[in-house]
Amino acid sequence: MRSVVLLSRRHRLYGAAARWELPEVELFLFDSPSEALARVAVGRTSAFVFDTRDYPRWRHVVRKFFSMKTDADLVLIGAEEDADDLAAGPPEVAVRDLPGDAGPDEIHQVVQRLLQLRRVRERSGIVGRSRAIAEVLSLVAHAAPLDVNVLILGESGTGKELVARAIHDNSPRSGRPFISLNCGAMSEGVLESELFGHARGAFTGAVAEHDGVFKRADGGTLFLDEVAEMPLGMQTRFLRALETGEFTPVGGRSVLHSDIRLVAATHRDLADDVGRGRFRQDLYYRLRVVVIETPALRDRREDIPILAEAFLADENTRHGMHVRGLTRAAEQALLAHDWPGNVRELRNVLSSVVVLKQRGMVDAADLPAELRPGGPVPSPYLPVALDGSGRGDLDLGLVATSLLEIRQELREIKAMLAAGGRGQGGGWTVGADGRLRPAGPVVDTFAAETGYSPLQDPDQGDLQAAERSLIESALQNTGGNRRRAAERLGISERTLYRKLRLYGLS
Repeated sequence: MRSVVLLSRRHRLYGAAARWELPEVELFLFDSPSEALARVAVGRTSAFVFDTRDYPRWRHVVRKFFSMKTDADLVLIGAEEDADDLAAGPPEVAVRDLPGDAGPDEIHQVVQRLLQLRRVRERSGIVGRSRAIAEVLSLVAHAAPLDVNVLILGESGTGKELVARAIHDNSPRSGRPFISLNCGAMSEGVLESELFGHARGAFTGAVAEHDGVFKRADGGTLFLDEVAEMPLGMQTRFLRALETGEFTPVGGRSVLHSDIRLVAATHRDLADDVGRGRFRQDLYYRLRVVVIETPALRDRREDIPILAEAFLADENTRHGMHVRGLTRAAEQALLAHDWPGNVRELRNVLSSVVVLKQRGMVDAADLPAELRPGGPVPSPYLPVALDGSGRGDLDLGLVATSLLEIRQELREIKAMLAAGGRGQGGGWTVGADGRLRPAGPVVDTFAAETGYSPLQDPDQGDLQAAERSLIESALQNTGGNRRRAAERLGISERTLYRKLRLYGLS
């Protein structure tokens, strides 16, 4: 059984929390951080609710929680001013922050919501912790219990059928059939037969009676993929069947009735198709009661490592292989790819890699040629953006960053050489930032060349300050668009978000 762990001193919330209704979940109440974290460490904890008031070292508790091997979600109470600084935990952990004056009912509602999203995620197999995926799961959790039509929009390979199945599995119809039909590449006659069935002898080749998806999905969910490909003439008959629940098989005489919940999907812009006369407006509005948009993989790159880990585990189980994971270089190569085929393409790539690799760690060289990096593995700081053409069209800001890094390395080499000549009094010291610092003065030859060296001022000229300046410039040049800014800087969106939090720019 799953559990929820509540940490609150002075029993602020104990009385109300003890009355929370959390079906199939155990609630544990603690006032000691060590006891609460010990309970989380036992496993199968769904949420850790931490009332930070009266805990002077609450940040230490949160960092300890992040360091644990758990996928429990975190609810912070009374830490809203600092919660953003701590939101960069493991990608599998969702963080919610509530004000200190939040009442028990509000906290209860947030916990229930997290538990509901977890149930949807676990039943659906939808992998990812990005904000875009959280919005999809939230819409699924909202729409699934309601017997309304749902329209799923998104590019091919983004998991539209997975979302449709999640809606069915979390609905009151979950015990009934889930039937899917792809409307693409079908003639009007064939599609009508597949939808409504046909009687024996209705046409040449109809040697037996055939039940269509309308009848087979009775009481359950009908998923129509690529619904925009449905011919206009068929749309009229389909709309009538959808509105009345009544239909007649091809060549049949009796009117049949079916009770279905419709979920439709398409990668096309249906509103544009309506404007061009390719899709009936009345059917369009009938379908789009609830609209869920599945995000492209390039718009949620922070989910790529999580997806890759899940796919590798699945392929290992499926084929009996022993691939342990991705090297840093391989992960960076996956993050840099544009993924026009979205999640489907990523899964196919990793399936191929596992079959060929069979064991050990997947390196960049093991990936398909189109995914292999064209240059060296990027450093922890911002890389130089090479276009690979040899023309030298470089971003001057990024060149400046690289020069600063080279100067820093030269400075450390000089310091090491200087320390070697000072005997017992020389050597290195470790600064507060973790960098090695020379124990004595070091001559910077760059200052003689330019009259100024950024390395002379550790507050203004260090690499971190240069990075901050470049990030600010990239955001200004892209109008605040973080995805484009990350592309301009040559880093992943996940890295950009981390640096925005580090430099207080988020």
